[in-house]
This record gives sequence, C-alpha cells and structure tokens, in this order.
Amino acid sequence: MAGLAAAVLVSGMASADAAVSAPVAAKPASIRVVGHAGGGMYDVVLRYHKSGSARVVEWVFAGKNTRSKAAVSARWVYTAPGAPMRVGAGWRKATATNSGDTWRGVSWGDVGYNGLKIPKNSRLCTQFKGSSTLACVKVK
Repeated sequence: MAGLAAAVLVSGMASADAAVSAPVAAKPASIRVVGHAGGGMYDVVLRYHKSGSARVVEWVFAGKNTRSKAAVSARWVYTAPGAPMRVGAGWRKATATNSGDTWRGVSWGDVGYNGLKIPKNSRLCTQFKGSSTLACVKVK
C-alpha cells in the first residue's frame, strides 16, 4: 500500500494517471435477433438485454420492401405469454434505406438504450400501416 501512496503523490498533488477509481458495473450484453415475414417483404431487427426475468428493449428496426416509392408508417407491438397484444411504440414514418428507394425502414431507441421492459418469452412484432402481416421475433 505504501508503494501505491508513493505513486499517487507527485510534488504533493495527486497524479491523474495513477488515480484509482471505483469499479464500474459492466453493461449487460446486448442480444440481437432478426425476423422476416411475407416472403422477405417485412423485416424486424431487435436488440435487447436481460434484466432478471424481464427483457429491456434497446432498439427496434422495422423494414419493408415497398416495391414502389410510396410512403409507409410502422409501429412495434408485443405480446407477453397469455396476454393480449400491446403497442410498444406508435406509428412512425419509414424512410428510404437503399439507393433503389424501394426499401423503407424505421427504428426506435438506440443500442445501449434502456427502453420498455417486457416479460421474457414475449413476442415482439413490427406492423406496417394498411397491412395485417406482422414480422415477429421471440424475446427469450
């Protein structure tokens, strides 16, 4: 311990390089899952992390091949085992994500973001306005 004290004191001032900081809790590992529906017309990408028996949604992406330049809106919904479907986030306009201008995508949240907590074994789906097709993934 005396060696540590000698390393910290430099001309009576604490050295920033030798300063000892408190341990920082590690961020939970982010899990990424991908789902498709409608023969590849619809995609969902989800990033979440585990928090006990719950799962914390970090980032959700909804994608659709519109085969046109039409404007579309999407939302994400989820259902816990034995529960009705609930809306996770409201309608948001999707924008072009490729040079052909036919693939539309929209996202919510950010990697590392602490969003909505949902129970494990829930199903998370994306839905585009005017379509009954859902692209879903299971949150394990």
